[in-house]
Amino acid sequence: MQSPPPTSSLSPSGPQGVSNPNQGWMAARLRVNVTISTYYAISLSILIAIFIVGHWTRHLSRSASRSRALYPITAFSRTIRKRCLRTLSGFTSVGHAILVVIFVALNALFSFYQVDYSRISNVAARFGWMATGNLAFVVFLALKNTPLAILTAYSYERLNSLHQIAGYTTLLYTILHAAIYTYYFMSSGRTHILQEDIVTAGIVLGFAMFFTVLAGMTLRRFKYELFYVIHLALFVVIVVTLGLHRPSFEPDKTLIVAVLIASAWFSDRLIRLARLVFNRINNEATVFPLPNGGTRIVLKKPMARARPGKHCYVWLPHIRTFETHPFTIVATEPMELIINTYSGFTSDLHRYASENPGANLAVSVEGPYGTFPDPMKYDKVVLVAGGSGATFTVGLAADMIQRLGTDSSKQIEFIWATRGTDNISWFTQHLNRLISHEHAPRINLRLHLTRAEKMDSPSTHIPSSPSQLSTAVASLSATPLEKSLESPVLSAQTSSVVLRERCLENVDKQEKAECIEKEILLAIDGLNLPIIHGRPDVELAVREAITSASKDERILVAACGPTGLVNIVRNTTASCIRVDGPGVELHCEQFGW
Repeated sequence: MQSPPPTSSLSPSGPQGVSNPNQGWMAARLRVNVTISTYYAISLSILIAIFIVGHWTRHLSRSASRSRALYPITAFSRTIRKRCLRTLSGFTSVGHAILVVIFVALNALFSFYQVDYSRISNVAARFGWMATGNLAFVVFLALKNTPLAILTAYSYERLNSLHQIAGYTTLLYTILHAAIYTYYFMSSGRTHILQEDIVTAGIVLGFAMFFTVLAGMTLRRFKYELFYVIHLALFVVIVVTLGLHRPSFEPDKTLIVAVLIASAWFSDRLIRLARLVFNRINNEATVFPLPNGGTRIVLKKPMARARPGKHCYVWLPHIRTFETHPFTIVATEPMELIINTYSGFTSDLHRYASENPGANLAVSVEGPYGTFPDPMKYDKVVLVAGGSGATFTVGLAADMIQRLGTDSSKQIEFIWATRGTDNISWFTQHLNRLISHEHAPRINLRLHLTRAEKMDSPSTHIPSSPSQLSTAVASLSATPLEKSLESPVLSAQTSSVVLRERCLENVDKQEKAECIEKEILLAIDGLNLPIIHGRPDVELAVREAITSASKDERILVAACGPTGLVNIVRNTTASCIRVDGPGVELHCEQFGW
């Protein structure tokens, strides 16, 4: 085996020297690797193009669903979707699994195609090129502002699982690239090459890649803020060291890839920063505590293109100066977000809202993001939520019922399973709109409480009679509000309004927060909500909604909540798709990836 001179370097294209008897085969290897990398990029582009064509073909076929000419396309699409929408262990769906298999197959193909196995360093070089190509793909999938959200039905958050798999693949190639080259140089007695600066940069790159993936596997779900800081810092290290690993544009192309990655990421950040600056002008947020750890944020300034169900990144510098966090948009007039409390930022936000209810804070938002079908294009909409997943479905339902025309025949099935009435109280005004609107008969509202309420707890007790309401109001005694609330009880809603006025007059922060929470809980009683105790039969409800429709109708099934609930909705909907049945669209929002 011939060896390069001591001045050679480790790189994705392999060691290169200025005057070297091996320069010919190394140049040939470089040309092959560049060509294969180009083919790999084209293959990924074709894969994306298939999704684009599929999306717009279905869009056109839906627009002309009664056309006989498009019937073969519709029949083929429904046959494929009936199988691909189903869940599969370890994956979001069968379709997701097929996509992963195709991605892995492409990597396997281009990893070994046209490799000269006479030198093991050729294998190492190819793995380096594949690592570089996959790194570019990983970054592309992570960008918030790409044409994919417009050209396909997939926004960045729906590509996160593929982003993670591509990241694991990149790490695997990086490890193999480094390990094989290390073996190659050590076995040939040229360990001094491993001490060169560009090799050191490659080693740092490898460790940065490893710890990035490790942080994603261990911290992402439990300490997201810490994960994000680590992820961002290590990404910068990865891009810089990739450039230092191959610090010339010719003949290698790796530095070009590094510059393109950095440029794409920086451009995306610049767009997001510009939105934050613009949306900060004349904007402020009013924060309110909600029972059971909820927080409501109402923004003074509307956001362009915002729709209920989409999400935006919120910047509250008083809570966290250098952080933005994504939350679902519940309403747009005014802009409203309802946030459940976990750890970190949401915990600090709820604590501040409880200590300063009704406080105004400097705020900015960035977005909106998320893609989902327009519910107004369907004859029947089935909305299923579990727990705080109602932040997605409540907003959709309230927005849809506002947009219904006087002669509309659209139907809405709304199913929400939650543990207690505290969570229901988060959406009092929106639920009130649903049951009091002139189109209320068109919505079948079902609220399921999955656990018994503790009736002795002031924070969860919902008065159901005037006497209970009087008792509930009296429970605020021993506070400055006591005397002001000693008045005849007119009705639950009237008392709620009176109580809110007294709350706003109160100056004691803790009592004000407790008063506001009490007012929210009291407001539920006046709504006469159709509350059902016990878990809903989601499978039966979804199946009945679809099978009862005629073949000319179009149905949208949308779900948001825990994995188990979403899987039931997904499998049931898939099983109801028929070539000769109604048009069925499924959209699932899930807690995490």
